[in-house]
Amino acid sequence: MTSAAEKQEIDVIIEMMEIYINSILYKRKLYPEAIFRIRKAYNIPVYVSIYSALNDYIAQTLKAAREMLRNRKMRRLEVAIFENQENLLESYVFNLNYQGNAMEHDENMSAFEEELRQSLLSLDARMKNLKRLPQNMDVKFKILLHTTESTYVRIGNDPRLQSFPFVKEPEVQEADEKSRIELLPVLQTSCVGINVFVEEYSGL
Repeated sequence: MTSAAEKQEIDVIIEMMEIYINSILYKRKLYPEAIFRIRKAYNIPVYVSIYSALNDYIAQTLKAAREMLRNRKMRRLEVAIFENQENLLESYVFNLNYQGNAMEHDENMSAFEEELRQSLLSLDARMKNLKRLPQNMDVKFKILLHTTESTYVRIGNDPRLQSFPFVKEPEVQEADEKSRIELLPVLQTSCVGINVFVEEYSGL
């Protein structure tokens, strides 16, 4: 059973992912600015979507991510930006490591939240060297959750998650060239280490 402290950690991690996903979509101009509104998070302004179809997709994805996190079965969350399935442009990756990083419980998650606040404040600077996404393309995005095969089968049959489109993607060849930019150094909770980076592909 998940303890109250573990639930608090999972809540903060999921909120972090939601804020980052919205920030990525806003800063990379995948949607019109008009669908975003400013709200406060960690005492700083962040942009969040008010577009219900987009919000529903993000919410359903993070609902599945929460279940995987609770069971320590999610390896990474990835926001893939692409023109078509064969032309991946950028990939924003949340890597999770459950081994060898345990630490004492951070009372009220204050240290974690301060690190996250500093990261969000520096997000513009960290993303400034990314190439502009092509304006003449129909650029799309999708969120991928990476887990084990057994968890994929079990969660895919969970009636609480029936609205989430679980698919098993085939192995894909790595792009010939890609650059990697760290967006967030490793953050540590008592159960998991997380770092965030973007991979920029040469096809951009």
